[in-house]
Amino acid sequence: MIKYTSSLIFFVILFAGVSLYQIKHFITKKEIELTQIKNNIKSAQSNINILKAELSYLKRPDRIEKIALDKLELREVLPTDIWNLNDLVSATSTFSNGEKK
Repeated sequence: MIKYTSSLIFFVILFAGVSLYQIKHFITKKEIELTQIKNNIKSAQSNINILKAELSYLKRPDRIEKIALDKLELREVLPTDIWNLNDLVSATSTFSNGEKK
């Protein structure tokens, strides 16, 4: 009877030891993975801050104006270029009716 009890206790202790080792190994792997994920997050946040700075640099009004004038050959809006929407509606209605002003 003592042989069975002592062998049962031995296997229980052996099982507990192997289980604790496996748990420790699993936790160590997860800690390494967590550290890598945190480093990836820091890197991504750094990249986002760099991209925001670049975007604000590219969105400068004086830079956009220079590109519009030089490269796109646009011109500044003159007061005569601004139309009233009511004038356009009345003009289209007179043209569709065949009337002349």
